[in-house]
Amino acid sequence: MRVSRVTEAGVEVPFIQESHKRDGGFYVVLPAAMEQGSRHQLRIEYEGDKVISKEGNGNFSVGARTSWYPSLNEFADRATYDLTFKSPRQFTLVGVGKLIKESREGDFTVSQWKSDIPLAVAGFNYGKFIKKEGTVPPAKFGVEAYATTEPPSFLKEVQLTQSDRGPVDGGAPVALGTMSPSVMANTVLTDANNSIRVFEHWFGPNPYGRIAITQQPAFNFGQSWPTLVYLPVSSFLDSTTRWGLLQNSASDYAKFIQEVTPHEVAHQWWGHMVGWASYHDQWLSEGFADFSAALFLEATEKPERVQEFWKKAREALLEKNRYGRRANDAGPLWMGLRLSNARNPGAYGRVVYLKGAYVLHMLRLMMRDSKTGDQAFIAMMRDFVKTHLHQNPSTEDFQRAVEKHVTPAMNMLMNGKMDWFFLNWVYNTDIPRYALEYSLKDENGQTLLVGKLAQSDVSPGFAMRVPLYVEFEGRPVFAGSFPIVGNTTREVRVLLPKKPKRVLLNYRYDVLSADNAVKEVP
Repeated sequence: MRVSRVTEAGVEVPFIQESHKRDGGFYVVLPAAMEQGSRHQLRIEYEGDKVISKEGNGNFSVGARTSWYPSLNEFADRATYDLTFKSPRQFTLVGVGKLIKESREGDFTVSQWKSDIPLAVAGFNYGKFIKKEGTVPPAKFGVEAYATTEPPSFLKEVQLTQSDRGPVDGGAPVALGTMSPSVMANTVLTDANNSIRVFEHWFGPNPYGRIAITQQPAFNFGQSWPTLVYLPVSSFLDSTTRWGLLQNSASDYAKFIQEVTPHEVAHQWWGHMVGWASYHDQWLSEGFADFSAALFLEATEKPERVQEFWKKAREALLEKNRYGRRANDAGPLWMGLRLSNARNPGAYGRVVYLKGAYVLHMLRLMMRDSKTGDQAFIAMMRDFVKTHLHQNPSTEDFQRAVEKHVTPAMNMLMNGKMDWFFLNWVYNTDIPRYALEYSLKDENGQTLLVGKLAQSDVSPGFAMRVPLYVEFEGRPVFAGSFPIVGNTTREVRVLLPKKPKRVLLNYRYDVLSADNAVKEVP
């Protein structure tokens, strides 16, 4: 976007903007230093044709999402917006905030979008959309879905019938049939509705009042602005079509599709309602959103699917790449964007997203109570949102929120502090190994489990509670957790009502560990 003029109260104000091939950043040179507390209003006139690009069949990509309008510091500063758009009437424009009014001017539609709540970023999506609507009870939260009837050109080109294309890699012929993203809009709308319901239960009410779930031409990534989500076009395709397009990778991609909508909807809480202070703290957005996606799966899928989510997350963090490096070894979670490097290129995404999610998962399971369930964890998360609503908290702020809700199981050092946990999992890279050797003895009609639990591959001060499960009639039951510090071995004694079929460590992936070896000994 190229600036042509800047004025303040009708007076020309100098500005600097070099060629976009050099330093395209925009700077205003004020005639005098601004006094503290003074108010200024700048009028900036600019234009450009690099924000919206045609993708064919009524599909458009909206780029430069954080730089098509002036802002002080993207995501770090919040402002209210009053946006008026003029666009060709055959297309639909969806903005952040709420639609105030809409009118026609010849062949154009003029729409005004306004936000009364300060937002970190503003944006819009644009295309030949069909709109579907729904509401989330009881607050009547408005949910909208926008999708095109035709796919973007790059997908249209691969829309082949069996007669057009033979077998792929020796497999069956591909038959894609018709690909109309709007056909799946109701499914996307349902997932968004359920996401809002799940997250309001866990994290508290959303003040925005509406959200628009919109299709974008990108195939494999989504993005979330306040009240406006950009979902990949692949999430608007049915599973048969995705299989025809992807063949061998269709199964893994199906998992991405299951998770992308709740992940992006979760950013309404994590990233927008509650932001992050610096790159050190971005896991408070991405890691929290990934954890939220797991909560959505827990509410909508079979338990095996949730187990698979955490299993895959663990593998992604601990498997070695072609350089022999694990993502976790790139550095602590707190390093954020600095984690990725030439020999560990995916470390940022895996650590910030997946290990960040694991931090919440471990806290949740430590706080779980046999009588009240997740009540303590929910209270903590709601308190964190309420305390830092429309603010940018740091990792230290989140630690203080956790310490306000410390349970006896978490109070490892008997001082109400959680330094031990954050040192282990946010500021360090240790991944423990666990081994349990146990025996079962009859104890007056009951069964006494006696064993030795070992923790290894950690720093001397590494402390953690290790959960033990026993299986009765094919159902794992929590039998207790045991604190252990450093590379040591401790005794475990549990009185059980009867002999278990199996004894398990970390059955729910309660702790991010490299190994959980369990052995029964005579």
